[in-house]
Amino acid sequence: MTNTFYDDFKAMTAERMAGSMEDMTYAYKQTRVPKAHYRKMLATGVEQVMEASVEINLIQPYISIIKQMMNENPKSFYKALLCIDAKVTITNIRTSEWEALEDMWQAHQSKDDPNHGGHLPKQTIDTFKDIAKHGLDRLGNELDDKQE
Repeated sequence: MTNTFYDDFKAMTAERMAGSMEDMTYAYKQTRVPKAHYRKMLATGVEQVMEASVEINLIQPYISIIKQMMNENPKSFYKALLCIDAKVTITNIRTSEWEALEDMWQAHQSKDDPNHGGHLPKQTIDTFKDIAKHGLDRLGNELDDKQE
């Protein structure tokens, strides 16, 4: 069986791994990431790496529950979100607030609503996608440019 780069890689010291990772990253569109970054990441405790994985696993049940509620009764789900954000308690809701909830639901259903089909403002979703694609540093630089 042929030896692969991975076979050699896993036998390397952390220092050599970091150097190889720097080289591999540079080979992709000449992207330069310092060896020190990879060395630091390789020295990161398993606990810290596990924390992110655990958080991802904790979010999954929320997503499942929210999707289920949205599918079962989107109107009630939307109204519940609105109550939470507007700090309206259902036990003390006034008639005017209840009517406002209904009006907001109708407006949300309108094709004219820029958020039609979603629950968060379109700008929030666009910002999320921009950060996911380009990183937070670029967004921060764009915000700095706008403030100047």
